[in-house]
Amino acid sequence: MILPDGTNVLAQTIDISFSGICVHAHQSVPLKTRVSFQVWVVLPERETSELMLPGRIVWSTPIEGVHQLGAAFDRDMDNYAWARLDVLLHFLAGDLDRPERL
Repeated sequence: MILPDGTNVLAQTIDISFSGICVHAHQSVPLKTRVSFQVWVVLPERETSELMLPGRIVWSTPIEGVHQLGAAFDRDMDNYAWARLDVLLHFLAGDLDRPERL
């Protein structure tokens, strides 16, 4: 996750959908902060290329030593990012039988 000042915050994706993402991060991020999420999938044979998803933090909850952050994706995200997010979600749902499309 990249903050507006360029700081890179390590986070692990917990849930992702067309509307947004939930991550665990080791630092809090103020509500309404615009961020970019760098998402990729690690497959047994390779890692996928990075998918950049812009959004803003809409909720934050400290749990078990981490900050659980929820973000809504920007509705004006470019078509390429939306298409790649669609492929990723189909893969995660088990609907994609050719992971090379990731």
